[in-house]
Amino acid sequence: MSHSQPPSPIVPTTAASTSRMIVLDLDGTLISRSHEVSPADLSAVERARSAGLFVTICTGRSTRESMGILSQLKLQGEGVFVTGATISDLSTGGTIFSRGLSPELVAELTDFFSGFGHAVLLLVDPPAPDAQIHYVITSHGPVHAATQEWLVRNKMHASLMDERSACRAGTVLRAGIVVNLNESAAIIEQLTAKFAGRISFLALRAPLFDCHVIEVFAADVNKWTGVKKLCSRMGIPAESVAAVGDDVNDISMLRGATMSYAMGNATAEVQAAAKRITLPQSQNGVAAAIDRILRDNAAAHS
Repeated sequence: MSHSQPPSPIVPTTAASTSRMIVLDLDGTLISRSHEVSPADLSAVERARSAGLFVTICTGRSTRESMGILSQLKLQGEGVFVTGATISDLSTGGTIFSRGLSPELVAELTDFFSGFGHAVLLLVDPPAPDAQIHYVITSHGPVHAATQEWLVRNKMHASLMDERSACRAGTVLRAGIVVNLNESAAIIEQLTAKFAGRISFLALRAPLFDCHVIEVFAADVNKWTGVKKLCSRMGIPAESVAAVGDDVNDISMLRGATMSYAMGNATAEVQAAAKRITLPQSQNGVAAAIDRILRDNAAAHS
C-alpha cells in the first residue's frame, strides 16, 4: 500500500507514558515483500532490547510462516500470531495458548463459503508439540493464484480434506477464502448478516494479485486481545505497550496501545487509528518509531 503524497514522519502527540513492551507487525511494517528486515530496523530492535524493553511480534502469520523472519530478529520469549488467535514461543514456534473456532462453527463457515465456488482455507494447529501448523484446503472450488503463491513462498504444507477431518486433526485457528475484489463485497455483506456476534473477521487486500483474503476467527479474537493476553502472561501492564503496524488487522492494536505508530505506507484508515505516524517501511519506519519510543522513555525518567 502506498500514498501519492508521502506522510509527515512522526506526528507529535500529547500522550506521555513509559513503554516496557514494543509490539511489531511483520508484513508492510518490519519486512518488505522480499521478507527481509533492514539493517537499520534490526539495529533499532537491538537498541530497544539493550535498553531493557521487551520486543516482540504481533502478526497475522502463523509461527511456521514467520520462522525465517524470526531467525533474523533473534527475539526471545513469546509473541502473538494468527492475528491474536495464538501465543507462541518465538524460538521454537510451539503454541502456548490458542483460541480457535468450534467444530460446529467451522462446519457452518465451510458450508457458507463453499456456496461461492472457492476452496475454503482452514489453518490448523495440531495438538502434538512437535507437529507443525498447516493449511487444510477443501475441494469446494479452485485454489486462488494468491494462495498458491503464498504457500510456495512460505514453504507451507497444505492438505486436501473436509472440515470434519480438519477439526479432528487439531484446532482450527482461522477459516476463510481468497476472492477477487469484485466478489468480496457481497460475501462480506452476507457473512456479516449470517454470523453477526459469533465471529470476528477481516478482509485483507493482497496488492500483488488485487484480491481480498477474507479471514474468520473466533469472536473477540484480534491483535489487541492477543497482546493483552501476552501482557497478562508476562505481568506487564497493557498500558505500557507501544505498537507499530500498517494494515487493517493492526487497527485494534493501534487503537488499544497507549502509544502506537502507523507506518507511512499505511492507508488513511489505519493511520487514523494510531497515535503517531512514522516513516514508510522502505525508509526504516520501525527504526524511527523505536528511537522515538526510547527518547520518550528517557525523557520520562529524567
